[in-house]
Amino acid sequence: MWSICALPADAEAQATDYCASSTRSILFLIDRTTAYDERDREVLVDGLDRFFRELGTGDRLLLYTIGGSAADSRRLFDACVPGCPEQGILDSLFSTCKPIVARANRQDFTRKLLATLLDLLKQPVHYEHSAILETVRTVMATNRNAQVARLVMFSDMLENSDVLTLSTLTNQGAGPSVARVEAQDALPDVAGIDVDAFGTGRSHAPGRPPLSASVARELEAFWTEVFRQGGAAGIAIGPEYISDGAERS
Repeated sequence: MWSICALPADAEAQATDYCASSTRSILFLIDRTTAYDERDREVLVDGLDRFFRELGTGDRLLLYTIGGSAADSRRLFDACVPGCPEQGILDSLFSTCKPIVARANRQDFTRKLLATLLDLLKQPVHYEHSAILETVRTVMATNRNAQVARLVMFSDMLENSDVLTLSTLTNQGAGPSVARVEAQDALPDVAGIDVDAFGTGRSHAPGRPPLSASVARELEAFWTEVFRQGGAAGIAIGPEYISDGAERS
């Protein structure tokens, strides 16, 4: 987690533990199984711009990738948002958190996160499969003690694994496909958290054409029910990023 020494003039000052300002963790998963084009980059950048502004002081952000299997997933970022908690004048006199240093640390936090994401965009990878379900299950289990309040995913949400493929979902429909996932004990545990997925609506076919209206509806219905059965407090799935606090299903 993020803990930066403010390095003030007072030699006895201690490092500021920004993680102490909040108990909230946010998981951000970014899909690496799709070759991003300019439209994907625009959606991601626009969503990230709003997402960054919603982060509160002390929030712990964990960034993971989605690959062809859960074993392909990588944790790329784990840090708490720098900032000083609101305090009275007397408390602030004795605080080790210095606002001017915290602001510089927040800029560094943002710079490092953006650099990590830009590296992903510049380095395309190829996977034969897309294990979204397995990755969400594994990442949630790995961070069981992190008090996750929100799961955000940038993904087309086109599962392509032994559990389910898009053709199976299209042929069988959302209801039977959810039952198939449940029968394989593949439902992710997202109990009590908000789940937001953006970047949906396009296929993997050459040129990334839009999904048909019927397929897009089945895809959204499938994931909504998967996360509902997983215990999500709120669910938002669509092409664009949904701001924190927005109305969810």
